[in-house]
Formats: sequence, structure tokens, C-alpha cells
Amino acid sequence: MSRRIPAFLALWLCLMAIISSSAQAPRTIRGAYDYDKARQVVSNINRLRQGKGISPLKMDAALTEAAMLRAAELAFRTEVEQLDKYSDNYEKRPNGEKNLNLINEQRHTPLLKVDFTYLHLSHKPYTNIGDVVKSLKKRSETSTLHSVGCGAFLSPQGFYYWVLYLMPDNGTDGDIPGGQWFTEVGIGTSPGEKTSTLSRIKSDTDLTPKGFEMSGLFHYSEAITVVEITNKERAAKGLKPCILDSTLMELAMLRAAEMKAINKMTHTRPNGESGPSIILSVKKGYTYAGENIAHGQSSAQEIMTAWMNSPGHRGNILTESYTHMGAGMCDGYWVQLFAKNDKRLHVMSKSSAHTDEVTVWITTVVDGEESKVLKRKRIR
Repeated sequence: MSRRIPAFLALWLCLMAIISSSAQAPRTIRGAYDYDKARQVVSNINRLRQGKGISPLKMDAALTEAAMLRAAELAFRTEVEQLDKYSDNYEKRPNGEKNLNLINEQRHTPLLKVDFTYLHLSHKPYTNIGDVVKSLKKRSETSTLHSVGCGAFLSPQGFYYWVLYLMPDNGTDGDIPGGQWFTEVGIGTSPGEKTSTLSRIKSDTDLTPKGFEMSGLFHYSEAITVVEITNKERAAKGLKPCILDSTLMELAMLRAAEMKAINKMTHTRPNGESGPSIILSVKKGYTYAGENIAHGQSSAQEIMTAWMNSPGHRGNILTESYTHMGAGMCDGYWVQLFAKNDKRLHVMSKSSAHTDEVTVWITTVVDGEESKVLKRKRIR
């Protein structure tokens, strides 16, 4: 996967190189602390707690700084050390210590004797707060936890890293900054070395990245086979075939690319909208939309067998009101898009079986834009 460094970070990296050239820490990572998004996460969690009659969490200043530093450590491990997030060493701090020590360093207390909950989300190229809160929901609604620190670190590659510390004590006082701050973080990589914020500059503009690039392969031959098998299954139930719609084929390929880009099978798009929303975005008369997704199957027949054995997916395949469909496959991620449309649309030829090498721009915020293919090269 190739990623485009946001322009604001590229300019800032040059500025920080000048500022810190005389006192550069041995191992550092530059990025941004996003206190505004951290507050949004805590506010949403407290709304959930209020709905269940649970007292709100107090946002602890020292705990929040610890979470910001831990998020920077996760970015360092992923983007500088190139450590796989599924590695056993990924959970450890770069200096080999336990995460609890980071809290002690920020609170300036002896080793804590109380239990705490530490959660971190894998890095994501999008910042949908609802998705973050949903991932934390069960643990954050525990009534015995009373204080919270939330870290949101925007890395130089344009990814957010999220960390949440929850503790049973009532928290400590202290001011929590607002806004987004360019930061340089010194990463402690040897036993006894501390991770610390070396410098910070408040930004007067929104640093949230608008998107990033992803490269991959669109496999049209497999996708067309999916459509053909789908129509055989519909015919067996006395249903009309779905038209092989060229627009829906392209949209399905984009949805497969979106999932590959975030390395996750999900009906939530990187911009926070639902999967089928991509159909309605083109405004070509589609009035009813559905989506099937999967990951890991090696052939069109294998994925269709899996979908037909799943009641929810089977229901989409055999929905009578659908008139058009498209399918997409991008490097192991599969998508079916279904829609109803009374207009006369372009039908894709079944002889168009091929594979394209593509570069796709993945939109990560809702700003009226959509993911789109930037470059395309037919390779077979």
C-alpha cells in the first residue's frame, strides 16, 4: 500500500527539522496530538453512560498525556520500526516496559496498586468518532471505572492511533489543552528510557487528513463470474436475472479497495458512511441498494458458496426487487452491490474479463467527495 503524506505534515516536517536539528533525540516520531477528537470520544462515551444511569467519566489530564504518548509509541512501532500490529512485541512499549509504567511517569506516583483498563485501537486512516466509540463501548460502560485518559495521535503518514486508559479512581486535576498540536515525541527504546514530548506547536488549521492513496489489483474476470453464478442461483428460484451494470461494477471495485486500504471487512466506509451509500452517491436513478462483502476466499465459486450458505447474504442474492448488480474483487476482498433502477443504463460486456493495476484515492472524511481511481493499467 502506498500512502500520500498530507501537505500540512510535509511542510511541518521541514519546519521541525530546522527547530530541532541542534537537539535531536536518538529516536523520535513527529505527528500531532488531537485533543479535540479525544474530547469528542470521551463526550460520546459519557452520553452512553448517562443513558444507562452510570456516572460520567472524568477526563484526567495526566492520564490523557499518557494516552497521547502511548498512541505515539504505537505509531512509532508501526511506521518507524515497521512492526506488525499482530506481533506479540507490538503490545510492549519500545523500551520493553509495561504500559502501566507510562501512567506512573505522567502522574508522578509510585507504582499504582489499583487495576486499570488499557485499550488501543489499531491505526485507522479515518477519524469517525462513532466508530471509535463503538469499538470501546462495552468496556467504557463499566460502572466501577471513574477516570479516563484518551489519546489521539495523527502520524506523519496520515493515520490516527487511538488509546484509552480507564481507571477506578476519581482522577487528578489539571488543564487539558484544546485543538490540534504538531508534536515531536522522543521515544524511549532502551530499559529505563522515558518517552516524552520534546516540542509542540498549536495548529491554526484543521490537520485532519482528507484521504490517502492505495494501490492494488481489480480482478474483473472473477467479479463477472460472481455475477453469472448469482444469476444462476436466481434463475433456480424463478427470479429474473440482475443486469450486469458497469457502474455498479466500478463501485463494487472501489468498495473492495476501501476495505483493502483499512485491512478490515466492514460495511462502514472510511468516510464513516454505510457501504451501500456508494451506490446512492452517483445519482443515476438507483432507488434501493444492498451489499454483500467477504474476505479471503480464493475464487468466485468459493465466495458464492459461502454467501449462499449465509441467510443474510443469500437474502440479498435472492431479493426479487433488485434489477441491477455489480461485483468487485480487490486483492482478496469481495463485494456484491445490488440495486433497483428503472432507467436504461450501460451494461457491461461479459467479454471484458481482465485485471487492472490501480491506484485509488480513499476519501476519509465526509466532504462531498468519493473514493476514486487515480491511475489504471491493464495487466491482463
